[in-house]
Amino acid sequence: MVAMAQPGGGAPETGWAAIRPVLVGFLLVADAFAVLSLAIVRPEDWWAPFTGFGVVLVGLVWFQVWAIRHRHDDD
Repeated sequence: MVAMAQPGGGAPETGWAAIRPVLVGFLLVADAFAVLSLAIVRPEDWWAPFTGFGVVLVGLVWFQVWAIRHRHDDD
């Protein structure tokens, strides 16, 4: 992948490995909002969606940790 260098002559920071933590972070915040909303409001039959979003939240946390550890893989 070809990335453009920064104007100051620094290393390129626009590869997928550098952008991935930001994109996963947006998904993480959206899913955490859904889990917190379900936990606070507790509508009727709230357990199934809470469990579903909670499992996805755990997966996103793992993916975020992995993405941060591998953010310089494009270098």
